[in-house]
Amino acid sequence: MFRTLMAAAMLACSALPGIASAQEGEKFDCVIASIPSETRASIGDAMAGGGDVASREALFKDLGAVTDACVARHGITDEQKGIYFDYSLARISREWLAADIGRLDLAPAVVDKALDFGPTGANPDLSGDMTEEQVMKIVQAYIESGVDIDKIDGAVWEKVGAYAAATSIYWNKRKQLPF
Repeated sequence: MFRTLMAAAMLACSALPGIASAQEGEKFDCVIASIPSETRASIGDAMAGGGDVASREALFKDLGAVTDACVARHGITDEQKGIYFDYSLARISREWLAADIGRLDLAPAVVDKALDFGPTGANPDLSGDMTEEQVMKIVQAYIESGVDIDKIDGAVWEKVGAYAAATSIYWNKRKQLPF
């Protein structure tokens, strides 16, 4: 009987890291999973400059309410709430913009590689304006990947720039979250 209890305890303890990891993923995914895809698309479009001020404010208010619910559900601290909101907004924008520029035959991975975005990347802060050097890194990376940049209009380049900014915020805010 004692051996059975010990074996059960050992199994339970070995499962805890997986459970903790799953809970961390739920925290990262909570806002995204709680917002309908149409609303995520509207937020993405708004972050790319679409819609008017009133509609954007309404979307951000809705996003704030969902974020608040996820904060409460997962015990995220008040100090982390703003970071969590920014992370979630950047993630929604990044995913929408990645799909949008992808439909235009521009791989978002080219931007990620050019600016070293990712879980172990340098993740430069693009919350302000991009430097000329950063812009040229993106342009050169697309040229090297076979894209004829002369055929890309300004509106598309703005979306590429918005994708880079959202990706920067996404990775930098994600690193600030303690889970």
